[in-house]
Amino acid sequence: MKNRIFSSVEDSIQEYFSRLIFENEELEKVHNPHDQELREFGSIESGDVERLEKSRSEDYVGELGTLSKDPLRNMQYMGVVVITLASRAAIRGGLLPEIALSLSDVYIQKIDECRDIPTIYHILHLAELQYTKMVKELHEQGKQNKEKNPHINKCKDYIFAHLHEKIVVRDMAEALNLNANYLSELFHKYEGISITSYIQNQKINAVKNLLTYSQYSYIEIATYLGYSSQSHLGKIFKEKTGYTLRQYRNQCSKKEFRK
Repeated sequence: MKNRIFSSVEDSIQEYFSRLIFENEELEKVHNPHDQELREFGSIESGDVERLEKSRSEDYVGELGTLSKDPLRNMQYMGVVVITLASRAAIRGGLLPEIALSLSDVYIQKIDECRDIPTIYHILHLAELQYTKMVKELHEQGKQNKEKNPHINKCKDYIFAHLHEKIVVRDMAEALNLNANYLSELFHKYEGISITSYIQNQKINAVKNLLTYSQYSYIEIATYLGYSSQSHLGKIFKEKTGYTLRQYRNQCSKKEFRK
């Protein structure tokens, strides 16, 4: 019975595929050119914002594919495809996979919530632009050493995965099967800063994000990111940013997250 069902599904797909090819040829209907897609996602991979904008504004013969007969659902599906391709292009450009994939989850969820096509177009533009800028920043900082230094990316992946904990270089080196002193020297050589400074910078960036986009209390943020106390976090945050936690939240938080 299962074999008959699967065979029926396959036959139905092949029949529809043959009919679609025939109808498209009759109507001279074609998809957007593949080389335009290569230019668009190549711009993301190389972190070239100007080239991205140019590729998006090109005029060409063709149209988007039909993924659903419902216009809104069709655009939502198309959005999922575009953001998925953009995230993979950013990863090839050097962006950490966990960051790229997490960002794609956010954008895809937003698309799923959309109920109008213009907003979906806007979200797609934002996603591609953000990925391109993130890759560009990596390139400008000289931090794309993926092929020469595989340990660097593994180190960053570990830090990202354990950012809510107290990260000890010795423990991280052990997890990566490396000597702690060797890892520290390697990281400083290619990143220009110590591992501990990099960890602190990443934690401070996370604090900024939570102060801007959440209602978590200061003690909750400190606990979540592995600081011994709110005062400890406040002291380091003031040293790094020049702001107290309250001052930063009052100045940068979004209205919808203010109590």
